[in-house]
Amino acid sequence: MSSSMRTMRTTSSTGAGWPYSAGKRRTRIAFAFSQGCSNRSKRSRMRETRRKSVVSVIDRLALDALLIRGMQNIFYLTGFKGSEGSLLVTRGDCVLMTDSRYILHALEVAQGVTVLETRENDGALSKLTDRYGIRRLGFDSLHTTYRMYQRYVEMAPGLEMVPVQEDLEEIRRCKDPSEIMTMRKGLEIHTEAFNRVFEKMAPGRTEREIANELDYAMRSLGAEGPAFETIVASGPRAALPHARPTDRAFREGDVVIIDFGCLYDGYNTDETVTLCVGDTSQELHDVHAVVNEARKKGIDAARAGVSLQHVDAVVRGHIEECGYGDYFRHGTGHGVGVDVHESPSIGPRADGALEENMVVTIEPGVYLPHVGGVRLEDMIVIREGRAEVLTSLRKDLLKIGGNNHASFNG
Repeated sequence: MSSSMRTMRTTSSTGAGWPYSAGKRRTRIAFAFSQGCSNRSKRSRMRETRRKSVVSVIDRLALDALLIRGMQNIFYLTGFKGSEGSLLVTRGDCVLMTDSRYILHALEVAQGVTVLETRENDGALSKLTDRYGIRRLGFDSLHTTYRMYQRYVEMAPGLEMVPVQEDLEEIRRCKDPSEIMTMRKGLEIHTEAFNRVFEKMAPGRTEREIANELDYAMRSLGAEGPAFETIVASGPRAALPHARPTDRAFREGDVVIIDFGCLYDGYNTDETVTLCVGDTSQELHDVHAVVNEARKKGIDAARAGVSLQHVDAVVRGHIEECGYGDYFRHGTGHGVGVDVHESPSIGPRADGALEENMVVTIEPGVYLPHVGGVRLEDMIVIREGRAEVLTSLRKDLLKIGGNNHASFNG
């Protein structure tokens, strides 16, 4: 066995005949450690069901196996949270390849999965293609570079590589009850964090200070970290949809867009509010009213079976009717889950329809150059005849320094 594949351990009986360089005793210890108790957790059974969905993709596309490089997909299918790894799914086995930094974590969480310690995933893949007789290999094209693609083909002559990114995204589009519950818990954290920081906001505080305090509050309440770089944009900078926080201080009359979320147990949250510092202009009050009504209309339109384009048209149509169509420059929403931006996308060119148990955002915005902007965003879960709003921060134009509380959606 090559030095790059020093130890092979498994959490399933399918790999029992594989060679182990560390010896039988060490193998038995690793096997027992990875198995834990004989009764698998509900979460492990759920991930096994998800892996069966991947096998269905393999069957439908006449593949021999599917190679997954995206860490969010690997987490979704195995529970593994390392920063480096690959997952090979065949009809009869599932092999998680990672290096020595993560091997104990992999053995602990990836129940029912063969775990392979290797320094070079590419070299391990070459051996696995021989072992499983793989000639037609699917791969997640979003996470596989052209250089990786070339190496795979060079190491396994005759291997046909088939991109399957959309098929993998399809598996994750609709959320099961445990996923929705996890995001609810994440939203509890992110809401409490915002309320704590909101109480300390005042003229003279900087965008960077507020962003840092919000990130810290989410972590201190149990989040793994922010879901993305927290956006705090004040005054004219609020006209920049994805402005990064700066040392600009809040000033009287500013509007402030805050777009934030947390990562909790592998799942993301995402919400946007717009605040004002003291009294802002009538123009921005009017813009806020337009955006808030568009948000409400979008939520009312969102239900199972409704086309993605229709939801966007309802939101965009209202903004256009009010004369601000040229200043709404992005899509109406997106899916949220193990990625903060995932399928489906809600926009004017989106294909498909909303399905029950999708979790998506509705986030209209109007951005006036050199003046400011307003964006309001909620996370919703799609039900058969309605949308259930998951987020709970108020969406009226809350005044920084005012004697009010940010919670409770309105």
